[in-house]
Amino acid sequence: MPKSNVRVIVRARPTAHFGSENFTFNEASDSIDMRLPKDQASGHVNNQQESWHFKLDKVMANATQEQVFDCCAADVARSVMDGYNGTLMAYGQTGAGKTHTMTGGHVGFQDRGIVARSISLIYAEAEARRQNNTTIRLSYCEIYNELTFDLLNDIGVSEQTGDLQIVEDAKGSIHVRGLSMPIAANEEEALHIFFQGDTNRHVAEHALNKGSTRSHCVFTIHVETRSKVESTEKVINSKLNLVDLAGSERLKKTGTDGVMLKEATYINKSLTFLEQVVVALGSKNRDHVPYRQSKLSHMLKDSLGGNCKTVMVANIWPEANKIEETASTLRFATRMMKVSNEATVNVHLDPALLIRKYERQIKDLKQELAMHDTLAGRSRVQYEDYSPDELRDLEAKIKMYLDGDVSDIEVSSLRMVYEAFGIFRNLYRQKCTELAERPFETATGADAEGAGAADGADGHADAPLSGEVGEDEEGRGIAVGVAPSGSRPAQEDRGPVTGDGGDLADGGRTQLGGGGAGQAGGGDDERAPDKQVAFADWKQKEGSMFEEDFEKIRDELREKRGAMKDAMVMANGKKREIDDAKERLARKQSDKEAEASRDEELIDEEEFALIKALKDTKEQYKMAFDSHREMKADVIQIERAMQQCKTKLVQAFEESYDQRYGYLQKQAEAGDGDGERLDPQEAFDQMQAARLETQHPDALAYHRARKGAARAVRQKGMR
Repeated sequence: MPKSNVRVIVRARPTAHFGSENFTFNEASDSIDMRLPKDQASGHVNNQQESWHFKLDKVMANATQEQVFDCCAADVARSVMDGYNGTLMAYGQTGAGKTHTMTGGHVGFQDRGIVARSISLIYAEAEARRQNNTTIRLSYCEIYNELTFDLLNDIGVSEQTGDLQIVEDAKGSIHVRGLSMPIAANEEEALHIFFQGDTNRHVAEHALNKGSTRSHCVFTIHVETRSKVESTEKVINSKLNLVDLAGSERLKKTGTDGVMLKEATYINKSLTFLEQVVVALGSKNRDHVPYRQSKLSHMLKDSLGGNCKTVMVANIWPEANKIEETASTLRFATRMMKVSNEATVNVHLDPALLIRKYERQIKDLKQELAMHDTLAGRSRVQYEDYSPDELRDLEAKIKMYLDGDVSDIEVSSLRMVYEAFGIFRNLYRQKCTELAERPFETATGADAEGAGAADGADGHADAPLSGEVGEDEEGRGIAVGVAPSGSRPAQEDRGPVTGDGGDLADGGRTQLGGGGAGQAGGGDDERAPDKQVAFADWKQKEGSMFEEDFEKIRDELREKRGAMKDAMVMANGKKREIDDAKERLARKQSDKEAEASRDEELIDEEEFALIKALKDTKEQYKMAFDSHREMKADVIQIERAMQQCKTKLVQAFEESYDQRYGYLQKQAEAGDGDGERLDPQEAFDQMQAARLETQHPDALAYHRARKGAARAVRQKGMR
């Protein structure tokens, strides 16, 4: 699956002053406008920002729990059943409705949150997919004051040490070592486990929220799927992380102290580190991402920039006195939209099941071989490893075969071939060891005396000289002897030698290994020149006309491509201007609807100017688009002309080369057979590649890559 950015949905908490002059929710364009009038008490010089505009993936101003689930979590939960990892997290200030969104309210069944609805959907999907065996496990952990607690442990949270370790496996998946993962057989049992763990969370009351959660909680649904139809060793493991983050809060507004002050400090610290991770992931020039600065960012490593489909619900509280926290939440949301993940199906093979499968296959194959041998009359075939006695019997047969006592050895199985080759290897090594340990027999005895007699006596004609080759007296082999000093001829005196060892008095040539082309009979060594050299020389002389036409067409093509690129840039710019004008016009119309009852359909000067600017921009965009289309057609036509010119150039050179050196080339290729004839385009590419290799060897790969990329761009533009 290709990379996709984190999807961000903004959910506004319904309040008594909802839709005031400070907030404008544009659900049609999924944007939010905030306005904060300047404080007059600050004086005349006041650079305070008055307005903000945020563009999100989805804005839900007054949505029900069901609408939020269908928009945010339904697709992610279904993809978990297909093998993808998913993460749904709620972020926002204290009291904005994060826990209400994730866990739900206390009104009734329709008020349940994303966690309960996700559990219901996953079990419904598992029931519908009867071709699979699905095992669902649940885990629930809490990060409180940078300590990790297990909310599903039989031991209470107060009795735990909080030292659970967050680890990463070889595939980059994050796990909490020692975390309880009970199996839930049905939806009811899963909901029971969730509610049981939810009661163990740290909750406190302060000025902004009567039931403020003081920790980050991660409820995870682990799904293991095995097919009943396909191989059982193929296992698909996926998980759905449902994250309820603690609320970001300003201490001066909550009025906390003591233990709650410490909790708020850890909460703000971990959320700050989380924002640093998001900023690092959204930056193109950052190589290091500080995941390990906090346990929260470490636990969410595969959810942010990893193998996961991630959706964040940014909860805001649209009140005038909460505008600073709301702006902070929306800024974080826009940064989160820049984080990209690459989700893939988590498939692996169970090693224990694979071993059992291979053992069954081996057993079945051995039984089939035994049945086949019995039907073929070969009832004593050995397929298992040979015993020591059987190896000795086989070694005796091989030695008899090597000594010539038997003419052949009957091969009864592949195992016998393996064992026989092993015995051959051992015998070979033994023989090599014996030869290496045998004393080296040199000509230090009788040979040395014979050599001295030859040097100082009358010298019999049949006495072997030192350095000659002959048989020894005992007939034990060939005696090489020692070459006398000064017997090596000087390098400058060495010349061709005839078959009988004499010099060639006439200075003739000697053919070694059959000779070469053009050497037989003492003829001249005339060969056809290299095609690259001939091509370069031909282009400067006879082919200058073709070369000039080719360069002229290439210059024209370069100019047209530049103009086409400029037209495309202009068209894209006008398209962006159209989008901006549409957004300004929609914003103006929405403001106008909010201010008046619209009894009369009147258009003021500002709205008329926006409509006129939009119309003019559309006309300019159409002109730029038509210009780009016409230039694109011209570029295609010029490329065809360039291809035709290139073909003519190569054909003309081939004809000229064949006329001059065709007979020499045929003589050179007479012994090699007919080669494959290249078409003009292949011949041109081959000559260009050889030229690039001659100029700079490293440039060939670069130019090929550039050429392939340009071809891909052209094909994409034609589509």
